[in-house]
Amino acid sequence: MAARTKPEEAPLVAAAEAFDETLQRFAALANGLRKGSLDSQRNLERAAEALKEVATCEEELQAHAQALMAALGSARDAQQAQAETVRVRALEIQARSEDLARLMRGFEAIGKDASALNASAQQLAARKRTPDEMVKDGQLLAGLDELQERMTAVLTAGETLADEARAADFDDLAAKVDSLRQQILAARNKINLLKEALVRAAPPVRAS
Repeated sequence: MAARTKPEEAPLVAAAEAFDETLQRFAALANGLRKGSLDSQRNLERAAEALKEVATCEEELQAHAQALMAALGSARDAQQAQAETVRVRALEIQARSEDLARLMRGFEAIGKDASALNASAQQLAARKRTPDEMVKDGQLLAGLDELQERMTAVLTAGETLADEARAADFDDLAAKVDSLRQQILAARNKINLLKEALVRAAPPVRAS
């Protein structure tokens, strides 16, 4: 079974660990030098060698400290770059949210208009009349004409809103607007068929 490859450490972590290890070694050398006896030639020679080791370790410690400071500086620069990316993204999210809110207000307005159209259609349908009465009811034709005009206006507004939603890459909202438009369009087509039927059934106007 192959051994797992150890993941590469982040530069800041590696620099900090190297500094800490060297600092611990420096402390141990300094402590040993402090406690060493100086009562013989051999012990003095050992103390001199220990001084050299301490000096070398101190140089290494300074080098690791510089590397750690450089790693800290790189980490700070990276964090600042990431913070700028977050700031730019936050502005983008805010702008997109404002665009969506504006489009949603338009969608809600169209929804209210569609509800009002439905209520008007129900009022016309609630009037109980025979086919002959419907043919002779001039107000019915006028009401159907008005309703059809209102539907056309809402359809036009919906088409504009759907185009804006697609241009802004809000395809889900555009699909909702299109679905609502299809419902209104179907209702308008029914009204148009009813108007045509009433016109055909109306008695011809005799010339005087």
